[in-house]
Amino acid sequence: MLVIYLTGGYPSRYRTIQALKVLHEEKVSLVELGVPFSDPLADGPTIQNASFQALENGINLDSIFEMVEEARVEVGAENLADADYGLNNIILFTYFNPVFAYGIERLAEKCQEHGIKGLLVPDLPLEEADRLKDILDSYGLTLTLLVAITSSKERVHKIAKVSEPFIYLVSRIGITGSKSDIADLDNARDDTYQENLLIEKINEIREAAPKKPIGIGFGIDSPEKVQDCYDRGIEMAIIGSKAIKVLEQDGSDDLNQFREFLQSVSVKSLSSH
Repeated sequence: MLVIYLTGGYPSRYRTIQALKVLHEEKVSLVELGVPFSDPLADGPTIQNASFQALENGINLDSIFEMVEEARVEVGAENLADADYGLNNIILFTYFNPVFAYGIERLAEKCQEHGIKGLLVPDLPLEEADRLKDILDSYGLTLTLLVAITSSKERVHKIAKVSEPFIYLVSRIGITGSKSDIADLDNARDDTYQENLLIEKINEIREAAPKKPIGIGFGIDSPEKVQDCYDRGIEMAIIGSKAIKVLEQDGSDDLNQFREFLQSVSVKSLSSH
């Protein structure tokens, strides 16, 4: 499964709506729609800049819902139908501060109303997740949590049992963006430690929740890296910073470059092996 992250309202409100339509047309499995926040701690410079510019564009949670609705209208009901991808499979990537400020119950109602499937909250400690999860559960929404490659086995097991509908595994120590290929870690002397931790965490997640998909993010930016995720037995490859870079550089009216990028990273999944 291919997962694409976009920052809502970047490079503009109009371009976000266009990009959402393209993601649906290309049948991208899952869309992470980022809620811009002033202090995105887990994000690298590309997503930090996108978040800052989106805030400058006046984007907030209500704007996010409006963009999703406009994209749905433009795609048309006949093209949405029973599709389980694209505009019918969006989760909001948000830090907890906007959730708290908006109101958890109110946000859950809005997500349900606009067909948003759930939230991914990278800065939410597991110990503080119960109330948010209970409210989201009552609205039929999911809460996705992150596992770090430095997380203890006990913590991995706890997160794996709570996180739905998949477990987000951060591929390396650091922030979003890309430096080295995941496949190259096997032979890179300086990265052997992180590679071993990555393998260890994958095994621990499988032990804790064997039926839940794992998504790997941070540093995925090419067909080769996507394929390497699948070759490792990972079901979901998550692309963020690269998708934003392609979108911001795409000057075409119909986002040809963005579409071509999506097609290039839509490599064979596990089910095709």
